[in-house]
Amino acid sequence: MTTIQSQQIWIDQQNLANTKVVQCDISLGDLQQDEVLLETDSFGFSANNITYAALGFKMGYWGFFPPQSNDDGVNPNGFGIVPVWGFATVKASCHPDIKEGEKVFGYLPMASHWVIKAGKVAPHGFSDIHEMRKSISPVYDQYLRCAVDPGYDKDREAWQLNFRPLYMTSFVLDDYVAEKAKGETLLLSSASSKTALGTAQLLKDQKSARSASYHVVGLTSQSNVDMVKASDCYDAVYSYDDLNALTSDKSDSRYWLLDFAANGTLINNLSELLDDNLSEVTLIGATDWKAEEKPNPKLLNAEIFFAPARVKLRQGEWGHEVFLAKYASAWKHFAEKVSDQFYEQSHCGTDAITRLYLETLNGSSPTKALNVVTFD
Repeated sequence: MTTIQSQQIWIDQQNLANTKVVQCDISLGDLQQDEVLLETDSFGFSANNITYAALGFKMGYWGFFPPQSNDDGVNPNGFGIVPVWGFATVKASCHPDIKEGEKVFGYLPMASHWVIKAGKVAPHGFSDIHEMRKSISPVYDQYLRCAVDPGYDKDREAWQLNFRPLYMTSFVLDDYVAEKAKGETLLLSSASSKTALGTAQLLKDQKSARSASYHVVGLTSQSNVDMVKASDCYDAVYSYDDLNALTSDKSDSRYWLLDFAANGTLINNLSELLDDNLSEVTLIGATDWKAEEKPNPKLLNAEIFFAPARVKLRQGEWGHEVFLAKYASAWKHFAEKVSDQFYEQSHCGTDAITRLYLETLNGSSPTKALNVVTFD
């Protein structure tokens, strides 16, 4: 009976800086009907993954990959596994329509191997319907078959690992904003973040085709201003230290804040500066997860944008294949536009993975790095 050793990185749910590397044995003989063993090939890692940990309880991200006690009796209580997006190969399969050796892309744990239970099997992919998986949306449960995925490019895997899940949020957020915008100045906080860049690029580049009159403005730290301007994704860029410049020549503008930072102090400052001209606030991410003051959606009368709900809506309206084709086309255009703004960086082994996680947690990881992470 073959046994596979899964290397897993567990995170203390109450103290995110406390990590633990755990070895868990998976016996292939114990796989049940429709269960599939995925072997992680590579995954991306960025501030987005820290958001998953920081909002693990509030948004339910800890429920996707609950750790189990290993053979050494390591207690998983109080620990969780941070979700990542990556490529995996089917190492073993007890589902008749999923073959060993098949390559997929989807939501994975920070683990070298993981057992899922395949369901909703279709030509484009399948889902994990395992009873241990406490999912918050079926969108997170889908695994795309790379062989038929229009968005897959073997030569640009690093880009897909780091941008695809984030750009998916950008893609549907742009769709949502374009549907509602009425000529506002659109403010995007944490403008250097990958999700904000993608959203800004879509909004700006499609403005003419939409005959739209909105203005796309990035807000970022002073150290990132030049990098954000160089991306050419925004109509204008301001540092957080220069917010007063927003109203210097457009005092009568209406503003819509698309917030990726979750910094309550920043939002309060904008609210005070813009007053009634700040007509709408949409909360999307939490790149500034260490901010002392968090935004209060009720006091701000803010909406929370949940990308999977929009993905599900458009997949239902357009059909899965059309949705993927539209996304792939938009994604390729974005990657071409910002290809010279980023560089690939490899991290191999549990020590390197843990180090990258901690650097990203404390904000010291390079903004321009496309992290390609592997266990071997």
